[in-house]
Amino acid sequence: MALRILKWFAGIVVGLLLLVYVLVFSPIGNFIFKPVVQSQIDKYSPVPLTLSTFSVGLTGLDIVIKNEPKLEITLKGDYNLFTLNIDTALNINASDISLFDEVAGMPLSGAFVLEASAKGKVFGALSAEAHSNIAKSKTDIKVELQNLNPLKIYADIVHLELAEVLAMIGQKPYIEGVLSLDADIVGNENMEFSGKNILEIKQGDFSQRLIAKDFGIQVPKTTFTIRQESIFDKKDIKQDFVFDSNVGKITLSSTSNIESFDTKGVYSIVLSDISAFTPLLGMKVRGALRTEGSIEGGLENILIAGKTDIADSASTYSANIVKSALAKVRFDTQNLRIEKLLYMIYQPQYISASVGGKAEAWDFDKGISTQANFSLKGVTSNPVIKKEFDLDMPNTPFNANLSAKLDKGVGNANLIFDSNLARLNVPNIAIDLHKGAYSSPYSAILPDLKKLKFATKIELVGKFEANGDFALSENLKATFHTKSLGGNVDAELNGDNFNAKIKEVDLDSVLSMAQIQKVFSSKVNGDLVYNTASEKGTLKARLDNGRFLKNQLTDALKQYAKFDATGLVFNNISLNSDINKMVLNSALNMQSGDFSLSGQNIITDLEKSTINAKLKTTLKKDTLGIKLSGNLTSPKVELDLGELLKSRLGNEVQKSVGKEIEKALDKHIDEGAKKEIGNTLKKLFR
Repeated sequence: MALRILKWFAGIVVGLLLLVYVLVFSPIGNFIFKPVVQSQIDKYSPVPLTLSTFSVGLTGLDIVIKNEPKLEITLKGDYNLFTLNIDTALNINASDISLFDEVAGMPLSGAFVLEASAKGKVFGALSAEAHSNIAKSKTDIKVELQNLNPLKIYADIVHLELAEVLAMIGQKPYIEGVLSLDADIVGNENMEFSGKNILEIKQGDFSQRLIAKDFGIQVPKTTFTIRQESIFDKKDIKQDFVFDSNVGKITLSSTSNIESFDTKGVYSIVLSDISAFTPLLGMKVRGALRTEGSIEGGLENILIAGKTDIADSASTYSANIVKSALAKVRFDTQNLRIEKLLYMIYQPQYISASVGGKAEAWDFDKGISTQANFSLKGVTSNPVIKKEFDLDMPNTPFNANLSAKLDKGVGNANLIFDSNLARLNVPNIAIDLHKGAYSSPYSAILPDLKKLKFATKIELVGKFEANGDFALSENLKATFHTKSLGGNVDAELNGDNFNAKIKEVDLDSVLSMAQIQKVFSSKVNGDLVYNTASEKGTLKARLDNGRFLKNQLTDALKQYAKFDATGLVFNNISLNSDINKMVLNSALNMQSGDFSLSGQNIITDLEKSTINAKLKTTLKKDTLGIKLSGNLTSPKVELDLGELLKSRLGNEVQKSVGKEIEKALDKHIDEGAKKEIGNTLKKLFR
């Protein structure tokens, strides 16, 4: 029974091996896998390449990749999967490197050949060498290994052009220069080495043309040289790196242990203009940078600590790197100038301010934990804000304080902002970075509305206070409550939609705030619906307990209609408005006893502070037309007395004619006929 099982198991193994052979090493397997390999080449190659030959067997391989007639790559050789002996050769023949023009973003010319080989036993004695004229260089490299440990490394590279190398690996040649390398290092199986390595880049230059094209900025001509010297002393490597340019210098000196990777070193960066480094940082930068510090630690934990005067500050920083991952960052700054920082990253300098504070952050792989406290003191910049936002905001001094505490992406923050335009207190901002959600109660005070005309477009006066809550995730939701208008206004913002409930608001307070002549007093209730994106909405208001105050209208009614409207009380007044940006189109209807006032298409332009309205008043059977126009705070009042005078004149004529007729009738007609005729004539004058 056991023998059967063993035979059965052996049969399965043999079958699997045959299947693997068929799928991988046979012509059938090569035929199956060739399209798969081609698809990966298409995916990752910066230039079009064709896999013309793909043959992988148990004892050898033959692979040819082409872009005819400009490039041919051949990998060919023999190997033994059981002894791990190899004898392979790689040949790259690039007869025309204009193939890389599009990748480089510039025309290239020239050709190169690379010949490389490896021979020996993978886990025994193995030698490899390469020879090339790549990037117009003369390159010779030889390496001898024993059990994959390097015993000898020799490299001699002369006049390798960086721009061509970058283009060939799919990177734009923002940096140009000529590289040379001289390495002669001898080692043993104990991983002890002697010798040195010198790398130099001369005629270094940053491509002003490419940086301007890709980032839209002009950078000064920046030339440089680089020298890195490494001296091997058994298990230690002493390294000195110098970047020397017309804009400053970068230096690094360190000693590292080959076995433990423990490193100790110091660095210094002194640059008068960093704009040429824009491509390396991936963002537009400029200005000066000075920093110095130390590096200490190994693979398990490296500490980088230093100081800098970035943006005129006095700042210190540190970063812990644990097992090749950023573990913790600390930053402490005093007098960091925000306008200088904005300048350095090509942002408008909205404010001129000084920042002080400290922060530390960790748990970068878990959503980030942090503790931070910062204070900000400065003044806004009128010219910049006017240019960027078309707001004529005056130069405004302000103070701000921000503190935050997060645990793995969740926590709280506090913000206090104070200026002569506004005071804002956001005392408990709940933060969830995983959900991208922020919420908090808030309170705001606008101490002098008159100073906000640049934002409101109309001149308001007085003080305004409000409070509420906000929540920001996919969109902004906020509530708003104020009693600054005598009653209550409760509002809600949901994305672009704004809704407000108006309850018992004092019209006197509203008119006073808007500096509009007080012609009427009442309590206002209603609903405001507005869309902030379209800037359109509606206002449906009801006014109660309304009374006319002495004004041009009441004076006209008293003079021409012999009626004092200031004694009337109005309830259930309707005022409905359609809002289009800063223009209101309103309808008004109000009545008290025999008196009524109404109007349609009342146009109020809040931005221009103008009104254009035609109103109609009715007192019993008398009517008076009123036209309001001009400045909203003191409009021109025009009265249409036609209907009123016609009515009054008709009454007077009726009385005079009636008296004369009665005298004539007394002489010639009896009482019954006289009465009938008199009634008929009266009707004619009505």
